[in-house]
Amino acid sequence: MNDRVTLSHDNTHILNSAFIRSRTDIRNFLIAIREQCDPGMAVAARDLESQVREWRVHNFFYYLHVFRSRTKDVDLELRQTWYRELFCLVFDFFYFWDR
Repeated sequence: MNDRVTLSHDNTHILNSAFIRSRTDIRNFLIAIREQCDPGMAVAARDLESQVREWRVHNFFYYLHVFRSRTKDVDLELRQTWYRELFCLVFDFFYFWDR
């Protein structure tokens, strides 16, 4: 497994995730992790597109210099609240750093 990734049954932590920018690269990174991990891990159990949106929102705030120490990495938790999902859905629309 990639040394940038820490997996558990309720969370996926990715170090320096802000440096992977495009939707395609993020999706491919997550798919590669899913293919190598136990199906019970959070990354495999949660909807892929939801994880991509959350990652991109972390990147959005990182590149706006908002909470950079916290948004440089991403924690993709298994359980998302409805309002956090809505927040990610809205802010993903404004993400314009795709290469």
